[in-house]
Amino acid sequence: MLRWLGWFGLANAAILAVISLRYLSGWSGASSPLAWLYLVTIYISHYAWMTLLPMLLVGLPAILLRPRRGPLTALGVLLAAVMVALITLDSLLWSQSHFHINLLTARILGPQSWIFVGVMFLIALLFESLLARSMWSWIGKHPRRGGRYAAAVVFFSLLLAQGIYAWSDASYYTPVTSLAQKLPVHRGVTAKSFLVKTGLVDIEQARERRMAERVSSGMGEAAAASLRYPLEPLRCTGGELNLLVIMLDSWRYDMLTKTHTPRIEAWAENHASRFEAHYSGGNSSRIGVFSFFYGLLPGYFRSFEAVQEPALLVSELQSDGYELGLFASANMYRPVQLDRTAFANVPGLQLRPENPGDPSWKKDRDVNDRWFQFLDGRPPGEKFFGFLFYDSPNTMQLPEDYPAIGSVPAGHPMADRFARYQSAIHYTDTLVGEVLDDLDRRGLAGETVVILTADHGEEFQESGPEYRIHGSGFSRYQLQVPLLVAWPGREVVDASHKTSHYDIAPTLLGGLAGCENPSGDYSAGRDLYAGQDWSWLVAGSYYNYAVIEPDQVTVTFPNGLYQTFDADYQPLSEPMFRGDVLGAVMSENKRFHR
Repeated sequence: MLRWLGWFGLANAAILAVISLRYLSGWSGASSPLAWLYLVTIYISHYAWMTLLPMLLVGLPAILLRPRRGPLTALGVLLAAVMVALITLDSLLWSQSHFHINLLTARILGPQSWIFVGVMFLIALLFESLLARSMWSWIGKHPRRGGRYAAAVVFFSLLLAQGIYAWSDASYYTPVTSLAQKLPVHRGVTAKSFLVKTGLVDIEQARERRMAERVSSGMGEAAAASLRYPLEPLRCTGGELNLLVIMLDSWRYDMLTKTHTPRIEAWAENHASRFEAHYSGGNSSRIGVFSFFYGLLPGYFRSFEAVQEPALLVSELQSDGYELGLFASANMYRPVQLDRTAFANVPGLQLRPENPGDPSWKKDRDVNDRWFQFLDGRPPGEKFFGFLFYDSPNTMQLPEDYPAIGSVPAGHPMADRFARYQSAIHYTDTLVGEVLDDLDRRGLAGETVVILTADHGEEFQESGPEYRIHGSGFSRYQLQVPLLVAWPGREVVDASHKTSHYDIAPTLLGGLAGCENPSGDYSAGRDLYAGQDWSWLVAGSYYNYAVIEPDQVTVTFPNGLYQTFDADYQPLSEPMFRGDVLGAVMSENKRFHR
């Protein structure tokens, strides 16, 4: 019975592998021998485990509790038919929307989709019944040792495939990484830190080498094969103003006050437009920063990261001759992956702080020092794009004896941590104040667009005891962030309409770089100053996403379930299902995929 279960599972692995060829549309690694080796080994191992695990979970109890051939065959046939029908539907859904099946997307599918699944199930049921009977006959005529060889092939294929992926991920090798993100229910193993520590990979040299290869091949075959970004070539006249983006990690909306950020407040009072209802596209750094530079939904992150396609905003500034000064106190390559997304084509990018063992407050001060050195060495009259990322509010590391700032409500369950967070915001404010004062002193304030914001917010159990940190949910505290924009020549406004990080790229490409394209050619957002309210937003995390509406938040989970919350992030007993909103989300998630 175990032999039959194993061989029947492997036969179905081959069937699912053939059905899943649809997921590989747009893959451009066919010219690479290593990519072909990865494709063969990952196909063998991934689909073998994808079928064998469910078969064992269902079949083993049946064998142990009631060792009869008939019930085992019936269970195996039913399970296999269900998997065939669902994978067929999922591959079709993926090709149309780049979403996989879960309970939320299942509600959007029309009756014709479920009729199709039913027909596929019946066809698969008949086929699987014939396959099961043939398999019983086959195993009776073949020796037992054949199963050991098959198991060895699957096991070593898995080790080889994951080893190839780990090396490719650390070495910026897109023919492999662009394939891995296409397979359903799959995540490649990464081992950057280990490979770097052991000297097997030099990430700086690997990045520069792969970047040169991509640029010489026309900005990357893998990206061109899988993405349509932008939908139409940009038509831009170029900009005259400098750009400085200052981002504070974990700076939430209610921490922009005269108590916590006095120097920023004093600067903003006369210089900056305020966007009071501004939301990040993510509750964690990776997707928050991605939404800022690209203006795209979180579902695009894996596709862009896998093929290392840079943000159009950055590419356009580079082509327009801007000098780039990009400095962060956290790694550029993890967790934000800026080295292979927004800044993928920036040569000589500093991937790690100069002194990685220093506390964050000291590395934040180093960011200032490196920024001032950059401005000192900049050729006179050259336009620049600066990006400064401060990590102290996230780590809450402070200089010794730094004074307590702000206040914590009596009985707060995370009083110490919340107090350190407020002090860290205040400390970072002093550094940002130095940067702003220096711009003014150099006479650059009137020539520079300055944007102050955050990658995401932070939470200290305001929505409930399980929400102790960012990335734990999609509440207002984790998503709403400050946004201040000082734009020379533009009227200062206090905007109350809901805006998003999705709006940054359209605003800058249109207003700063002089691009004439409609924002829909490259982004889901619109100009910040247009005054348009968002009726829905999508926010992402490291493993799921949420649809944010004015009166409810719908959150998906990796197990396929979903839950709906009210505006205060409390569970809703009677949520509203709005198929038009979810349909619009699915449509937006597909526009830039081929």
